Amino acid sequence: MVSLFRSCLIFVSIFIYFDDQLLANEPISFDTNINAPLKVDADKMYIDKIALEGGLSGSVSINQGPLNLRADQMEFTFTNNASMPVIKNLYASNGVVISNQDMTAAGNNASYSVNNNEIILIGGVTVINNYTTLKGDKLLIDLETGAINFIADDNQNKRVKGVLMQSKKKDE
Repeated sequence: MVSLFRSCLIFVSIFIYFDDQLLANEPISFDTNINAPLKVDADKMYIDKIALEGGLSGSVSINQGPLNLRADQMEFTFTNNASMPVIKNLYASNGVVISNQDMTAAGNNASYSVNNNEIILIGGVTVINNYTTLKGDKLLIDLETGAINFIADDNQNKRVKGVLMQSKKKDE
């Protein structure tokens, strides 16, 4: 009985310690601003007004507020509004990196739905912030909240893996 009590006490002590120490004050989310304009920087760009599509290539970088999306190539579709065409969807490939001040996500390809305010990063995804490294095959970033959600692929039996590191306790 004493052994069981001691085990429970140790478990509760460890739980309280980790609850206080591990990432309790460090949410794993992206800082975003969906109302900010998309600022584009690329070596080349083409636009097809008939097909309502375009493309960017050569060290492409798109900034939207604090969020930066980089890739070797991007393609996009846009609305048929003569006065102000608006990008609807953006597809990035070859070395996709999404970052802001303290978090970076990298993967093979990304799909950005401007209407749904979400980015889906696919293939060899790695997310790194100051205290955590997470890996998976598919990541959903909600740009309204900044929340990230790894999506496991049931068919390929791939799992999300990670390392949660202890943060230093801040002076009170």
